[in-house]
Amino acid sequence: MSQDGSRAVVQPIVFVDDAKTFGGAQIALGWGIRSLLLHFPGVEVVCICSPLTRKAILRSTGAIEGLRFIDCPSALPLNVFAFPLRLWSFYRLLTPIMRQGARLWWFNLADIESCLAPLAILGLRGMRPVGWLHNGEASLFFNARNSFPRKILCGIRDALANRYIFCRYRKIVSPSRSSENSLKGRFNCSRPPRTGFLYPISGIDSERAVGCEDASSSASIRLWMIGRLAYGHKNNLAGLDVLRVLQEEEKGASLTVVLDSRSIEDFRNTVTGSGLADSICLRNWEADPWISVPSDAIVLIPSFYESFCLVAKEAMYHGIKMVVSPIPVFFEWVPNELIACDFSAKAFAEKVKTVAAMTRDQIVALYEPVLERLTEDAFVAKFLSLLKEESRQIV
Repeated sequence: MSQDGSRAVVQPIVFVDDAKTFGGAQIALGWGIRSLLLHFPGVEVVCICSPLTRKAILRSTGAIEGLRFIDCPSALPLNVFAFPLRLWSFYRLLTPIMRQGARLWWFNLADIESCLAPLAILGLRGMRPVGWLHNGEASLFFNARNSFPRKILCGIRDALANRYIFCRYRKIVSPSRSSENSLKGRFNCSRPPRTGFLYPISGIDSERAVGCEDASSSASIRLWMIGRLAYGHKNNLAGLDVLRVLQEEEKGASLTVVLDSRSIEDFRNTVTGSGLADSICLRNWEADPWISVPSDAIVLIPSFYESFCLVAKEAMYHGIKMVVSPIPVFFEWVPNELIACDFSAKAFAEKVKTVAAMTRDQIVALYEPVLERLTEDAFVAKFLSLLKEESRQIV
């Protein structure tokens, strides 16, 4: 596989990411680039991204041979309307690379509004890149509870994307099979892109500071939640309700929440009025939060929507127990024994108690077959198969 794959990569692999914030999409890109370069020494990767994203990627790759960065301006707010302001900048950046013969372009997309300026520049040359779309859900979905004018704006953005943006891509690659299937329902264009999926990888080198003692030795339940509060689909506030139910039977139950600094004060105010403040610990985001997670913790992920969920994958890699919500992507690759039967606090609490009683050997046995599908080798093999497929499509 490696020999065939390495011969297929005869030109630089060009990634473009104009994200204005750091998140799971940039983590996935960094670890993906690292894996490709480690498996194929001599291959050149060009990453066109903002200085913030470059810094994030270097956390994963370190100083590694074959990786070259080109700084670009980040996407603008309401980028579906504002991206023309970035056209000249990207024209100057991309034209020399196109003249060098680069034909395979991979756009790392936090959402479909990312990378619109470079998409337009490539389109002027008749080129359609591949998009690795980490969040393919419509913006209206995430703003369903916002004001009416806001929802109208989101509806317009979605209509523009469905009709005019998706068709500019040769192929859209999603982070999971379930997100690929849901994405197809959005296409409303005469020339829809082909689709595929590519499981991301992350955090494979991180180490834990705690031992791996049998988790059943703990006398109380320690819940952890790791992620952003800013997005309603994460359903983070459900953790308070689950903790309340648990404390009816487990008096020592506690909840630790790891949030980015933008969200922590809002969540602190909610906790203060909940009557649960003494049992809740709030922590600022860390470069590697898993160093602090106890081996007997249970990571709670009650999300309404995920396209993949790096937190769940990393919990499995570190051998940490978890309980997740009943959504398609978790049924796709998370052991069913860890999935709550519904979204009620009672259902989550019952599953938490069941999982808390499992031994470490039981958890490891559940995780092993899943993690075999999420290795570096699996990622690289799938990426190269997509790369060779696109090479054949380009005339």
